[in-house]
Amino acid sequence: MKNTTIKVFLSSVFLIGALSAGTIKSQGQAGATQLLIPVGALSIATSGANGATVLGVDALYLNPAGIAGFIGGFQGTASTMSYIGNIDISNAGFVTNLGASGSFGISVKSLDFGDIPVTTAQATEGTGEMFSPNFQTVTATYAKSFADRVRFGASLKLVSEQIINTKASGTAIDMGVQYRFANYPLAIGVTLSNLGNRMEYEGSDLEQTLTPSESQSGSSVERFRVKSEAFDLPAKLNVSLNYAAMDGLNLMWAFTNNSFSANTQSFAAKYSFGPAWVAGGMESRLVGDSKPSEISKDNWSEAESEAKNNLFGATFGAGVTVPVGGMNIGISYSMRSLARYFESNQVMQLSVEF
Repeated sequence: MKNTTIKVFLSSVFLIGALSAGTIKSQGQAGATQLLIPVGALSIATSGANGATVLGVDALYLNPAGIAGFIGGFQGTASTMSYIGNIDISNAGFVTNLGASGSFGISVKSLDFGDIPVTTAQATEGTGEMFSPNFQTVTATYAKSFADRVRFGASLKLVSEQIINTKASGTAIDMGVQYRFANYPLAIGVTLSNLGNRMEYEGSDLEQTLTPSESQSGSSVERFRVKSEAFDLPAKLNVSLNYAAMDGLNLMWAFTNNSFSANTQSFAAKYSFGPAWVAGGMESRLVGDSKPSEISKDNWSEAESEAKNNLFGATFGAGVTVPVGGMNIGISYSMRSLARYFESNQVMQLSVEF
């Protein structure tokens, strides 16, 4: 029965991925892209290719099945990342092992945009007021191991975005599985992420007033509310493989099928020695669309070239875990280079296990 459940899940996610394959034409049609910002020093260092083996709090983002592989009693982490355009990402979470009942975890990711001047059509240089958008994702995850080689997990996400008095919120689910082969040094992970309802911005800032044209002095103004267009969440399917080439060395590959952008593949390697690890990776975009008849060959070639031009480059990271009293304290650092426009992303992460 358990093997049948896993087979049905894998067949379903591959079918859904095939039906929602990312294309050039679908780019920019989804919102809540904060869901696509990675967290976790090791996951960023491996360009997200470690979905087959990710464990603990890092798995809350990448593959919910991975929290079932955490063998300790409790793990908590906190990290900060310098993102693009002076945006900072903070992430904190914990995972607790419930024994035979499975594992449970919660994480909170928030974006800090800093202070932004308020401008209007009348005060284009600013009103003197400042605002800061509030973007958050809260994730609750449950996972359980079946036998000794199969793990399954699911997450519920609460997504919130607020800009002054205008807000959008929604819910999404992730499902993931990890499988380790018995007679081969190979593991596979499959995750279906960000399946949820459409989100729509609402709030008092969308209320407007209009004075009818050619109206007499003293005429009452008309009040109306702008209705924003609802948007989809950026659903994606990730398939990852991990090959244990030798003691301490893992080679990784991942393919991500994005519903609303170009698909990607990642290659990475991680080497562990004692309590420390180092890792590096690279992500590339895959574009295989056919040219629409209404677009010229030159315009299509330009769009295809731009779609293949990945903003992010090579990744690298390292970490170490040391025992302190009855706890294990981990410190990790990772870096993701950017090909253009912005400075590299840098991540610092602290973890506690007992």
